[in-house]
Amino acid sequence: MTEGARSLGRYRRMWLAVAAALLAGIAAAMDPPPPAVGGAGGRSAFAALASAAIVVFAILPFMLWRRAAQPMLWVAAALVALALGIGSFFTGGYVERTCTARYADRSVVIGGDLTPLGAKYRQANPELSNDDLLFDAAGVPERIWTPSSIGRCRAMLAGTYFLWIPLLALCLLFFAHAVPTGILAPVSWSAPAPKVGMEAPARYDVFVSYRHGGADKTFATELVSALEADGYRVAIDERDFRANSSFLEEMERSVRESRFTVALISSRYLESGNTLEEATICKVLDMGDRQRRLIPIVIEQVAMPAWLYGIVGIDVTKRDPLVDPFEKLKATLGTPLAPTNAPGNPPSSRTQTT
Repeated sequence: MTEGARSLGRYRRMWLAVAAALLAGIAAAMDPPPPAVGGAGGRSAFAALASAAIVVFAILPFMLWRRAAQPMLWVAAALVALALGIGSFFTGGYVERTCTARYADRSVVIGGDLTPLGAKYRQANPELSNDDLLFDAAGVPERIWTPSSIGRCRAMLAGTYFLWIPLLALCLLFFAHAVPTGILAPVSWSAPAPKVGMEAPARYDVFVSYRHGGADKTFATELVSALEADGYRVAIDERDFRANSSFLEEMERSVRESRFTVALISSRYLESGNTLEEATICKVLDMGDRQRRLIPIVIEQVAMPAWLYGIVGIDVTKRDPLVDPFEKLKATLGTPLAPTNAPGNPPSSRTQTT
């Protein structure tokens, strides 16, 4: 992913967090406070600001340490927010039921601790409900419940009725971050991007990757001569790499611009355990492309590395093979590209040597 795409992704995540905070604030402002609390305007403003602040401060650590936040962490955070949201919704309902009583068709905040008079009256009339106690107190809750407990209930009512809104907004936000693609992925309105390794039209039929020196180079030069004699356009480093470019850049370009890549496998080719050839080929070709476009030719018996597993390849070390290895290679390559003198075709690799 390019730096521009990463920057776009960061901005998308930031604006998504801002949208979630605004959504939570608006939803909390529209959610009316319990009638017993009163002060609808002030309570709604407090709920809106508190909801937006909860979303912002909850998402801030994840945004700051975005690289450390793996998808499973986002999913876990979303599940925790969901559980807390559901719990706060039912908690708000429970607090409203236990901290309010009805009197004259209106809700009145009551407390949890009884006054001495209220305790004596409750003991004498255990069958009475909170509504009955408030009615007998002529609608004055302080006669039955202590003022401090009434204040606690009022604060709990005001602070819990809207909490489920920012928590569920966080749940949705966390799940959105957990999705590897979708609303957080860069959006393109142009045609779908081509697969990696197929960006440019094929310039060569085959690119030959080999280890310099000894039998490897001899085999490579003979293979190039035989393929070009049959009309194939071949790329090889010593001849076709531009002198003013880096080796890795030219190798990557040759892999991208070739219909096939032939890797001459020997102990020398694999001697480092992680050759430049291996790294570049794996970078340019994904696993699906590798199995279709990479042709390993084993010129010396070696243990095949993991990055070549699943590819049949061609073994030239076998005695009396059923099919000639060179004919098998040509059958895999198929028909060569159009003649190099056709209009619109790039110059052939052979003409570059003249």
